[in-house]
Amino acid sequence: MAAARKKKKRRSQAPVALVYFVTVLVFMGLLAALSVYLLKEFNIIDDGSSEDNAVVSNPVFTNLYARVNSKGQLQDATIVRIDPDKQKILVIPIPAVTTGSIDKSMTLRDVLADGGMTKLKEEVEDLFGVTVDNYMSVTNDAFERVADIFDGIIYTPKEELYYLSKDNDSNDISISKGELANLSGRQIRLICQYPVFSNGMQGNTDFLGEAVSGMINHAFQQSAVIMDNLDNIYDILTANSDTDLTSDDFKLQKSYLKEMLTSGSTPAEYICPEGTWWDSDEAFELSSEFKAELRDGTAEETTAEDSAE
Repeated sequence: MAAARKKKKRRSQAPVALVYFVTVLVFMGLLAALSVYLLKEFNIIDDGSSEDNAVVSNPVFTNLYARVNSKGQLQDATIVRIDPDKQKILVIPIPAVTTGSIDKSMTLRDVLADGGMTKLKEEVEDLFGVTVDNYMSVTNDAFERVADIFDGIIYTPKEELYYLSKDNDSNDISISKGELANLSGRQIRLICQYPVFSNGMQGNTDFLGEAVSGMINHAFQQSAVIMDNLDNIYDILTANSDTDLTSDDFKLQKSYLKEMLTSGSTPAEYICPEGTWWDSDEAFELSSEFKAELRDGTAEETTAEDSAE
């Protein structure tokens, strides 16, 4: 009789526990709903209502390419900024002997030798007031091969370009003033570094900007070929390269480049850095005015106006 009463008492506790459990669940549900409401009210989370008003803009990619010789020494550098939204590619050639932003006794060539591409990227960012997304060292061989894929450039010098290499061989340069020359990758690379211009290294820097922007525009004129070779170009450039451009970075940039290549435009322009060359072209000091113009965008506008003329 007592055992029956105990059994009956234990059974009577189950409904009470169930009611307590359901009450807790309901309270937790109300608390969660209140929390979500407050988060939405104070814009801590997105309720999706602004999706229709969201503006999606294309990113701008700024890459730094540093051409190095067989000893790993910096020969020259180039900033290439790709703006898919504006269908524009800006090229800025940089002399290897450009002095540092703080230490004027250090050139970019010294910076690369002492700290590698990471330090070179930081110095270029400080000098030009830009943010570099990715950097890449480029060997002479890689430069020439990619230039040949772009089919080189058509170039007409404003003065006679003449230089005999130490071996007096195929590395010699001889182009008459006003001559229409179809330059291969090797010829472009040699003119970039040989003392063939009457205004010294300033002429080499100008030529580098004209050559790189010209190659890009030439590539856009044969877009189908270039689109088929984008992966090949990436493999050539990154072989034996100090770079932070990963395959995922490249895939993202490639998706925008392929869309740009279908436009049929010639989007590349270049602006040459302004500043002061020291005696015997041993160093180049960038002017603060140029940095300000580049930051404000007025340097790019001037280039666009000059191209239109």
